[in-house]
Amino acid sequence: MNKSAEKILFLAAALALAAAPLRANQDPTYFTNKAEGATTADFLNLQVGARAAAMGGAYSAVSDDASAVYWNPAGLVQIPKLSAVFMRAQYLESISYQYAAYAQRLSYDSVIAGSALMTDIGAIPQTDINGATLGSFTPRDEVFTVSYSKAILELSDKDTDVSMGVSAKYIKSQILDSAKAYAADFGVMTYNFSDIPYRLAVTATNMGGGLRYDQESNPLPLTFTLGASINPFRNFLLDTDIVMPKQNSPSVRVGAELATTPNELTRLCVRAGLDTRRMNDGLGGFTIGLGATLHFFSLDYAYVPMGELGSTHRISLTFDFPFRSPIFQRRDRTIFTKMQDISFQ
Repeated sequence: MNKSAEKILFLAAALALAAAPLRANQDPTYFTNKAEGATTADFLNLQVGARAAAMGGAYSAVSDDASAVYWNPAGLVQIPKLSAVFMRAQYLESISYQYAAYAQRLSYDSVIAGSALMTDIGAIPQTDINGATLGSFTPRDEVFTVSYSKAILELSDKDTDVSMGVSAKYIKSQILDSAKAYAADFGVMTYNFSDIPYRLAVTATNMGGGLRYDQESNPLPLTFTLGASINPFRNFLLDTDIVMPKQNSPSVRVGAELATTPNELTRLCVRAGLDTRRMNDGLGGFTIGLGATLHFFSLDYAYVPMGELGSTHRISLTFDFPFRSPIFQRRDRTIFTKMQDISFQ
């Protein structure tokens, strides 16, 4: 990595690390295990993309398709001409949620994207204070996001890609009454194309006000993440995230992906991961999954056990056009050399 890229990533990481204790000064319990339940809108932490979920959620330095809208908007600049992802997750009991995202390249160094996440909790009986049935209600949550990602060309060269991304979110939650809020995400990512390719990332997500259902406003689950991934050899990926959530103490996520390539347009993958937060909460923590890519399409599945609460499943379909090659398979590893030859009209 060139020294300028190192400086900007170091600065972003330092700001993320410094911001946590600064925020904690507002309430000494923030960013500790004493802060559980101190924030609202936990649906903002529902992971999207079966590939990411199978890798334990360690994805901030991996995301390079449309799901980067959620994980790290800086990764959007690595898409080919366009990318789309659709996911359905069968969560606990009768709860499910759906996610869709689309990313479009504007130029060889910029990408715009949008996404929607919707939860379906099902019907819940409504009663009065005497226990009499009044009918039922259906809680729902919605998150709409618009993202923009741009390469920092002054810091990029044939050996390094550096990019940044920002997102704006509209959040709506309905129980009996409804509440809405606005938030923003920010991310930085670097790709280094050495003999052993690696990526580094810094993100800050859910920066904004709180949800107000009645008189009191509750804060959003602000989270800072430091991520790294490496390809130690062909078709093998290791990644890790250090996650610092406002509503809990820091935790670590790790993931791995092993792939085989029968031909240049086909990839078959096995994935596994570990989320120490869920392990500490008695929810298992281990995840596994499978994936298959055929030309423009990728089909992924993730199995995420939640301890005594049961198991969850995620299936996602990703479309990338033109075919998106992994970094270690690119003829021109830096994305910007190749992208200058593509028409964006």
